[in-house]
Amino acid sequence: MDSTIGPFDYRAELERRVQQFAHYLKLMHGRAHDEVQGNCYIIFEERPPDGATDERKLSEERRVALQLAFAEWTHENASAAPESGIPFDLPDDGWREDPSRNRFVQFAIERNWFCMDLPRNTLFRPEAEEILARRRGFFYLRDRKQFTLYHEDVEGYDPFRKIYIYGDEDSAAEDMAFIFFEVWKFPVESRLYVTAAAFGGKKRWERGFPIE
Repeated sequence: MDSTIGPFDYRAELERRVQQFAHYLKLMHGRAHDEVQGNCYIIFEERPPDGATDERKLSEERRVALQLAFAEWTHENASAAPESGIPFDLPDDGWREDPSRNRFVQFAIERNWFCMDLPRNTLFRPEAEEILARRRGFFYLRDRKQFTLYHEDVEGYDPFRKIYIYGDEDSAAEDMAFIFFEVWKFPVESRLYVTAAAFGGKKRWERGFPIE
């Protein structure tokens, strides 16, 4: 046994992973606004992708509607008190059933904000309850349909979503670490895979790039 290896420091390792996640999220602002001047996405998942990612382009009408939705959300949440309990009724069906399916967290990178998405079929119902009870700001898209992205199946997938403004990448990284390592119980040192690209096929930066 290598005597130079000290005891495992979970807190330090967790902080390192949060900083790692935040690093990739912070890259996306420059990529979206400077490199491609358009919307992008980034996915963190437990397995490398084995197929092409669906790449779609937002219509100008949808883009304007999302910007208006963001303005309304900012106004509503400017002085909001911390949430207590579960603020929304949970859907009755569509939850994750197969425990062997790939786990992932995805972010859409918009002009003035970015959001975390968790499709309903990636969560067991008790996991959604835990996230709502322990983290602020999450909502189901059916409750705030003004944040619907292009061609989203609100009724079929009804993703779990949280909106962030630029500068909140550290907070988003903490939320993602909470989901992967506390809710989903992944070991904090687990290898994950990153895919990042622009919608519409303009640019791809990472495709299944391993991080650990």
